Formats: sequence, C-alpha cells, structure tokens
Amino acid sequence: MKMSLEKKIERFNEKYKDKGGFDKFMELVNDLATLDKIGKYFGFSRQNAAGLYKSFFNKKYGEIQRKRRIKKHKEMLETCCDLDEIKKQLVAQGKKRSARKVGYIKLVKRIAESLKYDVLIRQKRSGALEIFINGYKCSVSGSSTQTIYHYPQNHPPSVYYRFAVPTKAVDYCIFLLELEDHFTFYIIPYDKIKHLTLITLKDKYEREKGRRGNTSSKYAAYQNRWELLKKPHPHPQYKRELDELIKDVERA
Repeated sequence: MKMSLEKKIERFNEKYKDKGGFDKFMELVNDLATLDKIGKYFGFSRQNAAGLYKSFFNKKYGEIQRKRRIKKHKEMLETCCDLDEIKKQLVAQGKKRSARKVGYIKLVKRIAESLKYDVLIRQKRSGALEIFINGYKCSVSGSSTQTIYHYPQNHPPSVYYRFAVPTKAVDYCIFLLELEDHFTFYIIPYDKIKHLTLITLKDKYEREKGRRGNTSSKYAAYQNRWELLKKPHPHPQYKRELDELIKDVERA
C-alpha cells in the first residue's frame, strides 16, 4: 500500500525530531538550500535529500535548484543595477529629470515587491533601465506637472497630467501622478494606447450623470490596477535574460 504524505511526514518527524523535523526540512527548501546543505544538516547524502523531496512532493529538486540560480542572478543584477547609486550619479551630472525617473522606478519596484511580485531591473549599455514585473515588460514614467485646459465658471478646473506614450512596445505602461500628499498609479496595457502619442490622466474621475457605474474616462478603469500584473507572464525577453544569466552563473 502506498504511504500517504501525512504518514511520510510523521515518520520523518519521528526520526529527525532533534533536528527540527519536516518543518526544518521545508524551511531549508523554502530558503532554496542546496541538496548538500540539506543532507549535511540532517546527516544523510544529497541523493537521499533529493529522494525525500521527490517522495514528499512527487517532483524533482531541479525546480528548486533553478529558483536558486535565478535568485543568485537577480542578486547579481541588483548589485550591478543599484538604483540609489544610479540616481546619485545622475544628480551629480545635473540630470535631474533622469534622476527623478529612477526614483519613480524605485517606487514602483518597492510597491510590486510588497505585493510579492517578481521584479527584475537591468541597465542597458545605453544607460537606460528596463523593468520586468512578473515577467511583464513595463515602462515607468511619472509627472508632477499639472495641465489645465480650461477654467469653467462656478467649478474648480480639471487638472490633468500629461505623458508621452512609448514608441517601443512593452506589455504595460505604468504612469505615476505625483501629487502633494500621495501618488496615483495607472497600469495600462500598451495595446490599449499604442496608437497614441500622448495620454492625459487625472487623479480622480467623476461619475457621469445618467450613466450609473460608468466614468468619464476609459482610463479610469486602470487606476491603481496592480492586480493586472499578478499572473506571471514569461515575456520572451525576460526569459532570455534569465536564461543567459543562469548560464553565466553555471559557467562561473
């Protein structure tokens, strides 16, 4: 009779209770430990460690090894792409606009990572930064400059923020509206705006009279829509970058 997972865990806990049992085994796995490290901790071979993992989960440990290589790669990228250092250099060069954009990218990165999204940033030879969130290639731009098209009577003016739409295709455009006390984000699929040169966005859109549930702008539906980036998407360039980095690590 095939042993159940619960029974396997029970037997492992009995044998290695002085080592922390199955909880410790999973802690090491979640930390992306090597099979050697797991084996040495519990006192068995790396082959036994691999066999136990497969017995518990019916999967090879290779998936964990790949995650470890990717993590190491990303750590290398972060070292080579220190946003604070890049921003500092741009300020020293008097490139305040570029420095501010790096600040926007850093903010987007912080929010995405707080949502447990996978973020990869690389600096191209030209110095430009590329950002991938869960594999989606994104462009990031922000503005604190207000644009007012008209001043209506007896009503406050409508304040807009104007952005250029990237000419090179991405998966999503992330626009930041920098207000005095907060930021408003728009996460818009590039396909929805690729025909435009410029886009104007507001911090808030009022409901249209007589059209319950609708808003006065089709872009209002993309305000703070971080969940659009939730499902991992293997963008070809993203996958290519990781594969190349993994090969570099394996050759090292």
